[in-house]
Amino acid sequence: MAHHIVIPIIIILVLVIVLIATGYISDPIIDIPSFAIVGFLTYRIFYVIIKTRKRNLYSYTGKIGKAVDDIPKGKEGYILIEGEYWRAIAEEPITSGDEVIVVGMQDLKLIVRKNKNNEVII
Repeated sequence: MAHHIVIPIIIILVLVIVLIATGYISDPIIDIPSFAIVGFLTYRIFYVIIKTRKRNLYSYTGKIGKAVDDIPKGKEGYILIEGEYWRAIAEEPITSGDEVIVVGMQDLKLIVRKNKNNEVII
């Protein structure tokens, strides 16, 4: 899968050939490497932007945390996930210190249940 490298190289070579043929490049020894570097960096910037656009960095579903409060079923309390305190609604009674897993999110409150058998939701 080298097409993500080959395509920009072909584009850069075509651009350089056009610029040499039209006379816009006066010193190819300096201009060609400059165009190659700028073209490749531009390509990588756009590649990273396109690849990371579809990621949801704020998805907490499946993350494992620890209960800070005793949380009765259907009520709210606090949990700790990745160093952040979150308000959580429990699907089942949870005691302080229990390991919890996030099963959803509602109005910036995480919906959690006890993590039994070290399960992971993907």
